Amino acid sequence: MSETSSRFTNSRNDSQGMAPLSETERYRLLASERRRTVLDVLFGRSCPIDVEDLAREVADRERNVAAAEDAVASVTTSLHHCHLPKLADHGVVDYDVDTGRVKM
Repeated sequence: MSETSSRFTNSRNDSQGMAPLSETERYRLLASERRRTVLDVLFGRSCPIDVEDLAREVADRERNVAAAEDAVASVTTSLHHCHLPKLADHGVVDYDVDTGRVKM
């Protein structure tokens, strides 16, 4: 977890004037496999990604095959209502609900 946690703790917190994440907060955010997959998809991207495209990539990775549309819709819902707001609240990602775009 050392490489992930170092990227994770330094991601956006310093630039937005937020206090660094505590160890407990890091573990809680990384406890979800779906959130870890989201961070893996976003890491290294220089451009924002649409939530639907992010959801498709996450769903494909979770299933190790191209996911069906209903699976993508389910992932999109969970990202929008749970995972992206949690990551955004902690300053790990920027999530624009109005445009449906996400970036680290």
